[in-house]
Amino acid sequence: MTPSIDASREIFCTRTYKASSELLLRMWSNPEHLTHWWGPTGFRTTTHEMDFKPGGTWRFTMHGPDGTDFPNLVRFTRITSDEIAYEHAGKDDVVGFTVNVKFLRKEGETEMQFRLTFPSTEERQRVIDEFGAEEGLTMTMSRLDEYVADQDKAGIDLVIVRKFKAPLETVWKAITEEDQISQWGCPMGLTMERSSDDLVPGGRWHSTMFTPTGYALKAEGEYLRVEPMTLLEYSHRWEKEDGSFKPTTLVSVKLSEHEGCTTMTFVQSGFWSEEARAAHLGGWSTTIHKLGVLVGATLADRTVSLVREFKAPVDLVWKCWTEPQHLGVWFTPRPYTCPKCEIDLRPGGYITLVMRSPDGMEHAMISEITDVEPNQSFGWVNSVAGFDGSVAIQGGTFVMFEDLGDTTKVTVNSYNSAFSEQGTMMLGGMEIGWNMSLDQLSEVISSL
Repeated sequence: MTPSIDASREIFCTRTYKASSELLLRMWSNPEHLTHWWGPTGFRTTTHEMDFKPGGTWRFTMHGPDGTDFPNLVRFTRITSDEIAYEHAGKDDVVGFTVNVKFLRKEGETEMQFRLTFPSTEERQRVIDEFGAEEGLTMTMSRLDEYVADQDKAGIDLVIVRKFKAPLETVWKAITEEDQISQWGCPMGLTMERSSDDLVPGGRWHSTMFTPTGYALKAEGEYLRVEPMTLLEYSHRWEKEDGSFKPTTLVSVKLSEHEGCTTMTFVQSGFWSEEARAAHLGGWSTTIHKLGVLVGATLADRTVSLVREFKAPVDLVWKCWTEPQHLGVWFTPRPYTCPKCEIDLRPGGYITLVMRSPDGMEHAMISEITDVEPNQSFGWVNSVAGFDGSVAIQGGTFVMFEDLGDTTKVTVNSYNSAFSEQGTMMLGGMEIGWNMSLDQLSEVISSL
């Protein structure tokens, strides 16, 4: 890689990465990533605030190898899926130069072009002489190459695939028209107010979700790519109580149609932790379940809400739900048995539970845990295979525990969608099955 300098006012550098443009954009959008690659070799970066959106700012300090601090301020002027543009200011917040970064897609790779434009030839030369800007840019892009290679292997992405028994046009309208988004665009139990600009790259959207107690959860973002009936990409960030924002994530929704059904692939990228990804998975799973109901759903959909009170302290009831030696005994309704039950109890962990029918047929429930609050709540999303090994049903469950002293109140909310005729039959017995399992749980608690 050899930098090419415009003889007048520019410093220009390009590098090709073995990564998608979406992954590179994610590396720019989140300070949790930027701290690992921004700046020349030997430098560290501390982010004080960041709002990755047009008009937003990124205020940070670069710490040199000799301990010298260099305050910086970036004001973003343009952000799309292919380009980032910003103004750069130093310690006095006076703009010293502008930057344009472009992502050029290639097969399996992305070329990133990094261009700095100065107000004069003299200023360009001063920055090169005093700060080593040319060499520093080269080193920064090299550090990104090293970091993105690791991130590509261990990126924290959320992926949900759903098949709706509905035409493509119906699903596209549901995910892009405001009156329809307001009907399904928040998790069960919440309500939402939403507004947006035109559905074009650069357009803005805002939403506020309200809990039953009136607590407001605000989010916003920008549309990045809009390809009608095929692809919708946008940025997403949660607003904190102090008015600042959590790191920006990127959402991609792809649609395809086959034999009257529409398959949706939902990908949210750029999470700052596995726990954050798991928490979003729980919310998005119930939200997309509501989308399925709105558009005509899958082959079938079912939601079950049950409340039981058990004569045992909450810590004992919690153990029966979260320890495999107990869960495997009661969770599978008789006459089915459970030859295998494994639990990795953490957000992002798993539950693997095999159900065996009286005639020896087995199918597995593979779940990802989304919520773990000891003695308070336990949630997961699940996929259950049919006898042929393909996915029969997908859905999720959220369980709440209330300590009443000598007894414990348990509230179960479970929802599932069927993807096969066998899955439809499973959903038909879903409520009966849950009641039988909870009866068995009562027996296990009594024995303990």
